Amino acid sequence: MHVLFVAPDTGLYNLRFVEGLVRAGARVSGLGHAPRAKLRPELAKLLADYRQVKSVLDGAELVAAARELAKAAPIERVETIDEPVIESVAWVRKELGLPGLTPEQATLCRDKAAMKAKLREHGLPCAASTAARDAKTALAFAEKEGFPLVVKPLAGFGTLDTFKVSSKQELERALDKLKPSKDRALVIEEFIEGHEGFYDTVTAGGTIAHDFVGHYYPGCLEALSSRAISPQIACTNRIEQATYRELRETGQKVITALGLTDCATHMEWFFGPKGLKVSEIGARPAGERIWDMHVAGNELDLYRDWALAVMHGRVEEKPTRKFAVGSVQIRPERDGRYRGHDGVESALRAIGDGMVECELPPPGAMTQPLEKGWHVNTWFRVKRTDYDELRALLELLAKTVRPRIG
Repeated sequence: MHVLFVAPDTGLYNLRFVEGLVRAGARVSGLGHAPRAKLRPELAKLLADYRQVKSVLDGAELVAAARELAKAAPIERVETIDEPVIESVAWVRKELGLPGLTPEQATLCRDKAAMKAKLREHGLPCAASTAARDAKTALAFAEKEGFPLVVKPLAGFGTLDTFKVSSKQELERALDKLKPSKDRALVIEEFIEGHEGFYDTVTAGGTIAHDFVGHYYPGCLEALSSRAISPQIACTNRIEQATYRELRETGQKVITALGLTDCATHMEWFFGPKGLKVSEIGARPAGERIWDMHVAGNELDLYRDWALAVMHGRVEEKPTRKFAVGSVQIRPERDGRYRGHDGVESALRAIGDGMVECELPPPGAMTQPLEKGWHVNTWFRVKRTDYDELRALLELLAKTVRPRIG
């Protein structure tokens, strides 16, 4: 099967999915921003063909390039893992008459207000919300629903440009920064109190073939609030227990309501005084190379099974649930250059044979801004067979390792 992968060149994570397609027997061609000569050597070797494009967000340009690539062999699937590219790729599928996520589904998975409205139509639990293209609409929603609220771009991703506001003055400041307009819509929604996590799946034939649960400590917005916080992500191996039944059933209902099939999904959720609430779902894998954690914890070739799902609507492996896997980011106290790290030897002794991967910036390296995510600066990914032991180890690493900044 000839699969066109759009934006294979934006990171190491994208390479994992191209590799998975090749291992599943696909011929893979690519469209991306980089010239072919600038591609990673390991990526270039995997691609049967490649075309550079000016913008992977320009559906018309992608269609023209795809038709050129199809002259060598008909294209049968078009895929991407990059959130901003999902809509343009869906348009390519429509123009080429190919199966997969449709433009309507892609829009619902990007437009957070429309997504929540659709889920509420199906009786699924999510925060009250509305789209706002001007300050008047946002302020009217605030007056109706009260504070606190969350304000963010309608089609954003992650926690970039996301604000929790607790008063009219804070809302006005957020609106001044985000500048809503006819062409830049915002979503404003009820702030949901409670623990935050995510639910990742691979769907095949309309049902969940693989699923994984992760927890944030603390929640994403709070994690961005201070350098003193060492944010953690913990992927549990207890997903088969009854405590996760409601989450898994709700996840399937969300996927069914949006008509998602033969794809990856990443659903954010909260659980607190108001019970389980769905925050949003993306028709894509989790970012931050989180699937590498699922692979380490479950001893399966998840990337190949994803490829089999998108090409053939099936998977072949089963997760072992053997390990709980977690990550901790240890932030520098200020911007500058690394001079070294304290506490590394004792940290490595504590980790033992549970190391998955880590990054210790060398002396002289510059620090990275907090908004770059959980996979920059100093970080560790570790595993344990017991989830509680994993959590304790993550806490220990957060207290033990200290970067020295010059």
